[in-house]
Formats: sequence, structure tokens, C-alpha cells
Amino acid sequence: MARKSKAPAVRKIPGKDSSYQDRLKRLPERMFALLADHPPLVEDQLLKKLNIGRSPEKGLFKLYGQYRREGWLVRDDEGRIGLRTRSGHLRINPRGFGFVMNPQYAGDDIFVPERWFAGARHDDDVLVWFRDTPNGLEGRVMNVIGRATHEVTGRLERNRLGWRVIPDDSRKPAVDVALPGAHKAKPGDIVQATITEWPLDPRRPVKGEVTRTLGNPLLPGVDVSVVALEHHLPLEFPKAVLQAADKLPDTVQPEDWKGRLDLRDELVVTIDGSDSKDLDDAISLRALDDGGYEVGVHIADVSYYVPENSPLDLEAMERGTSVYLVDRVIPMLPERLSNGIASLNPGVPRLCVSALIRLDRVGRRVQAEFRRSVIRSRHRLTYEGVNALLSGEQEDTSGLLPFLETAVRVRNLLRDLRLARGAVDFDLPESKVILDVNGLPVDVVPRGRGLAETLIEEFMLLANETVAHALLEHKLPGLYRIHEEPGERMEQFREMIGALGYHLPEKITPKHLQELIFRVKGKPEERVVNSALLRTMKQARYQPENTGHFGLAAEEYTHFTSPIRRYPDLWVHRILTGWMEKRATGEALSRWQAKVSTVGEVSSLRERAAMEAERDSVSLKEAQFMADKLGERYEAVISGVTNFGIFVELPNLIEGLVRMEDLPPDYWVHDPVHYRLKGQRTGREYQLGQTVTAEVVRVDIAMKRIDFRLVQEGEARIPARRRQKG
Repeated sequence: MARKSKAPAVRKIPGKDSSYQDRLKRLPERMFALLADHPPLVEDQLLKKLNIGRSPEKGLFKLYGQYRREGWLVRDDEGRIGLRTRSGHLRINPRGFGFVMNPQYAGDDIFVPERWFAGARHDDDVLVWFRDTPNGLEGRVMNVIGRATHEVTGRLERNRLGWRVIPDDSRKPAVDVALPGAHKAKPGDIVQATITEWPLDPRRPVKGEVTRTLGNPLLPGVDVSVVALEHHLPLEFPKAVLQAADKLPDTVQPEDWKGRLDLRDELVVTIDGSDSKDLDDAISLRALDDGGYEVGVHIADVSYYVPENSPLDLEAMERGTSVYLVDRVIPMLPERLSNGIASLNPGVPRLCVSALIRLDRVGRRVQAEFRRSVIRSRHRLTYEGVNALLSGEQEDTSGLLPFLETAVRVRNLLRDLRLARGAVDFDLPESKVILDVNGLPVDVVPRGRGLAETLIEEFMLLANETVAHALLEHKLPGLYRIHEEPGERMEQFREMIGALGYHLPEKITPKHLQELIFRVKGKPEERVVNSALLRTMKQARYQPENTGHFGLAAEEYTHFTSPIRRYPDLWVHRILTGWMEKRATGEALSRWQAKVSTVGEVSSLRERAAMEAERDSVSLKEAQFMADKLGERYEAVISGVTNFGIFVELPNLIEGLVRMEDLPPDYWVHDPVHYRLKGQRTGREYQLGQTVTAEVVRVDIAMKRIDFRLVQEGEARIPARRRQKG
């Protein structure tokens, strides 16, 4: 529920001239200008600079006093008057209010009522003037430091004043545009407009020009294209990049494998999802006479085809990662490369960088060798097929079962070692949206993980740790995947699990979190605890300094195994092969050392943008899927408790909000310590992890939002005509 706040009033005083009224109106801005960037002032000095007399009858002095009483102005220990400011991102809630957030003050966000946005829009960088209130920090935007929105995607409409682009997201501005004839757009089409002018007066319209036409909103894929553009994801490759890709060969040439380790006769296989096309990792395996194993992890040699600072390389760095939206992949590299010459397709020679890792009989790494190689994958296996083969549901017509059973034994050894050192092993199912040929959702189901998925995961983790060790050992300018210890959010998580009867020690290690995951496994609260723990953990990122990976309990970790779809992996390949071929010296080494920090920062930013876009595309289709299910009832689990309602999660992992007004009639009190709402009149409680019956009451597809209400036992159904679709 949005908090209501009484604004410092600026009343019109009868009999006063307009200049005096203007002084009253401008007093907050004048005070802010005097104090925001200057040391606090003695009150008499401040009043003198503001030209305010001390008479209690004076309107200016009364207004100044009101700002003092309400905490906008604060007095320091020496009696001087000042104010508090902070910069941050303005995140606007669809219901109107907003919060200014700054990672430096995590969990200490500043509430801003809509009337104090001062023309700022969603995600803008702003300077806010704030105060303390009983409900927390509250502020008003005083300056827009930087605009987050430069393009707006929405429906093109025509009225008597001209053309306007109306976005579905009400937090973004409508944009007045000139006649969009150059892009052949018609009224009702979805278009993208580039903003050319932000008005000084926030009441005036934003102006821009149409730069892209997506077409009729009912055409398949247009809705997801809008999601991509909202997250500034490119829908096409530049011409120069496509031209560079077109020059690549369709097949590996004999001269390409000169000096490479020839593994074409080895049993090498790929194991991926059935719909994967960019196959960038393959494995081989053989048991050794001493009881140990040699694991081969063979990764597509993408850096061989992508020269440093070439159009392909610069575009890949700018994109940072492939983005897996609900109905498509936006690749980091053109398909001619990612699905063609660099993809480890079966039956054809392909160039790789191979990590040949020797393990002892218990799975410990004892030796590693890196070689540029050429392979020929024998089989293009799928997770589904391997799982069926291992479980006996599918006949072994290719004679691969002994190979796969050996791989499972190695997987078990590696996993046992990883868990023994304390790695936090999240096993959170994700939802998969099933689309028809028109891009419409027909089902939403949990996406499971079987033995095949974890087998490949363990082999890739082994390769990544092995490569990280080599980068550190040879003091190379590698890029490490680091994950820091949990911060202040861990205290909130500790309180949350305490309400469910679980406890953690004061000094937390990965081992403690792993033990908690084991304790909740199979219990009703498992999903809730695992999800909350994942949100509590800091986000992993890339940097040139190795500080370890907390979640994996790994002292050395990098990303090496996916150079087709992640730029950090491509960077690591370039550095590793440079060292292997004795090119990591002189000017090349200096260039890499100067650039590696930027690569890490850009890659981390692009990864976060990709994750947000992927989530939004799924949320859009989930909302579409639920749009015709108003009035339907589901068993759900309470996945979040707030002061404005509770979040519930359905068995297919779709999540929605039960607003406070949609709870059964009562006076509900939020208990943040125990993560519950308690009814003061009835004593009824709703707590995190509790199973409830939820009914769909509103679906807002544009905002990707689903609202439920809680159904009381024995309650009759509401007639369909009373249900609402937003």
C-alpha cells in the first residue's frame, strides 16, 4: 500500500501580491539551492540569505518553520541548519509511487510520492531531498541527473493534434512524433520512437521521431520484440558484422588444424537441450589403469574465427551475451558462426580448445593439459534422451550406455567433492512456457533437471576451475567469475527462516547454507526458502581480480565453456590460447591488461540486462496464459509477505499478488519479523510457506501482472460477470 504523506503546504495568502506568492512557492527550491551543495548555515545566516524575517505572522517564516518541524531541515550538533540529499535510481511502482534506490544504501530506499517526481521518469538517475518519517525515509526529486529512457516502444495513435506513441508501460512517457510516413507505420501499429526533446516543464509533451516499425500488435513475435527493445537489446546485426560473418568458411579447412591435437577418432559427444542449435561444448572420457579418469572438455574455438577488435569481436563485446527470450534467441554472434562453423555439429570436423584433465580415483584433479584441437562429434545427444537411456526407458541402440555410466560415476565423484567443501547447490525449478505457432502460450510447466543436466554441469564446473587455476598460475590477465559473501540481506533471511523454525549461526559459510538446503528438501517450505536464499545472495559478476566464488565454495573460478554465447568466455579463450602459443607477451599482454577491467564491467552489465529481459518475456507470456482464467482457483504457496499484500506461487511456478484489499475482510497487521499478516479481528494468519487457495481476479498483460484473492474454506464461487480483467 502506498504511504500517504502530508506535503508542506504553500497556502495562498489573501491580500498578498503575486511576487510574494511566488516567493512562497519558490521557497523550497531556494532553500535547497542554498544548502544542497554547501555546508550547513547558522539559522540567522540562512534566514538572511532567504530574506525571511523572524516574525511568527510572516508567511515565509511559517513555511520555513513547517519544513523544520517536518524534518526536511535538520540541525547539527553545532546548531547549524542543513538538509540531506542522495542520488540514485527512481523505480516507479505501476500504482504511482516510487522509490529512490542506491546500491550503496541497500535496503534503505527512499519513498517518493507521485506528486514529488518533478518530471522524473522510471529508472532515471535523480537527486532527491529526503527526511525521516515513522514509516521510513521519504523524499522529493529535486533534479534529474540522467534520463534512463531514450527510446519508447508503443502503439501509434493519431488525434486532432497529430501523432503520438503510447507505451503499454504507464511509467514511460507518451511521445509526440511527426508524420511517420518514412517508416510506413499506420495507426495502431507498434513502433519505436527515439526521444529528441525532454521539456523543461514536465506538463509539456515529450517529443521524438519514429525510428522503427514493428507492425500490427497481433502479429506473432511483436510483443516479445517490444520486450527486447525496452531492454535495449538489438534485433539485428549491423551490416559490417554480417559481412564479416559471411566471409567465414562453411567447413573446417585442412590448413586450419595445422599444429592442433587431432581427436577426430576419439569418442566425443555433445549433450544439450533438444532445441539447442549453438553447440559449443563436448565431452570425452576414459578410465585409466590406476583407477583414475581422463576427462576431456572440448570447447568451440570461437576466438580462432573472431579476431580481436574485428567487427565480430566489437559487436560481441557490446552485446556481452546471447539472450534467451521466451520465443527466440538473440545471439551474441551471427548464426552463420554460432549455429554453423563454430557449432560442434555431429559428424563434421570442428576446431576446439580442449582441456584434458586427469583425475585420481576419488575425483581430485592431479594434472591438466590445454591444447588447440580438432574433433568430430560422434553423437548429438539430448538431455531428454540421455536421461531416458540412463533410466532404462530407452534402448541403447548406439552402444553409448557404458560411456554414459562411466560419466555418471565421474559426475558423482566431482559432485561429492564439491558438496564436501560446502558448495551451495540450488535446485530451483524454472517455468517453461509452451507456445503455439502464433506465439500464444498454451501451457506453463516446471522445467525439470535430470541426471544428464547435472552431469554436464559438473564437467563444465571442473573445466572452469581448471582454467582459472592456469590463468592464476601463469599470472595472465584473465577474467574471473566472482561471487562475494552475502551482505546485509542475510539478516533479513535469518529472520525469515527463524519464523519457519530454522536457524543459522552468526558467521555463515557456504557449508551452513548447504545444510539448510538439505534440511528443507522435500518440505512445503523448500521452494520458498530456496528462492529467498537465492535473492539474499549477491549477484555473481566478472572482474580481473580473483576473489573466489562463495556459492560454489571455489577459490578459483572463471567462465571458459560457452564462448559462442558469453563474451567473458571468448576473452578467456583469447588469453589462454595466447599463452599456449607464447603470444601473451609485450604489446599484446599490455593491451589485454589495460582492457580486462572494462570487459568485466561491460559483461556484468549486459548479463543483468539479459536476465531482466528474459524474466520479462516469460512474465508477459504467463500473464497472457492467465488472462482467460479469471475466476479459476488454484492451490498455491505463500511466497512473499509485505505490507501491501502477499505473493502466491502456483504449482506451475506462476507468481502473483494478493493485494491487501483482496484479502478476507479484517484489519490486517504486517509482522515483518515473522513474515506474516495477522487479522486483528479474527486472529487469522497468513505466513510465508503456507498453502492457500487462490483465485485469479485481475490480469494486466501490459504490466505483466497477475492478481489473486484468497478463497476461504467453503466459500461459493463469484459469478463470472463480477470478475475483472485489467
